[in-house]
Amino acid sequence: MGHTVRSISLLVLGTWVLAVAGPGSAAGDPFAALSVQAIPEPAPSPALSLPDLTGRVVAIPEEFRGKVVLLGFFTTT
Repeated sequence: MGHTVRSISLLVLGTWVLAVAGPGSAAGDPFAALSVQAIPEPAPSPALSLPDLTGRVVAIPEEFRGKVVLLGFFTTT
């Protein structure tokens, strides 16, 4: 049952996308036809130095150049 529902959902979604995009927009920008913004070009990260869990200072972006960095800031009360 789940596979059938998923297949029908994908068929409906595909049909909707084709209907919204329309045949006239094939030569145009598909993002504009769907009112969606494209992902912007990556920008360099600002200089940042933070201590790690051992107290060693880690400099970003020097030590992580060319890598994806996820920073998580949290607090407890």
